[in-house]
Amino acid sequence: MTRPNDEEPMLDVARGDPALSQHLRNSLKLLSERSDDPEFRRLADDILAGRRGLRDAATSPVFNRAINPQVERFAQRWEELSDEEKAELAQRGEADFAASRERIERERRERERWRRDHPDEL
Repeated sequence: MTRPNDEEPMLDVARGDPALSQHLRNSLKLLSERSDDPEFRRLADDILAGRRGLRDAATSPVFNRAINPQVERFAQRWEELSDEEKAELAQRGEADFAASRERIERERRERERWRRDHPDEL
């Protein structure tokens, strides 16, 4: 067995939920990659590296300048969906989070097992 990857820093707004933290991290990475704003990309890098909290950054003008147009587009598209479509998306999201939580727990157990079996390689 090769050494498993260490856990990423937990985002402050996830309240200890590793699946939510990972989802938010992935979303922030995607937004950063698609942004033309170098200030936002630096801010996102700081959040992802754990140098700054998402809760704090979310109140900054740089964050709002990049995120608000995305939120407005999402809200408009959400309002166009039927109640059935909204329910289906919510159900799919819950299933995705459940699968993520299972995978993250499995990876955590693998890390613990590796550390227990390889104490000299830490």
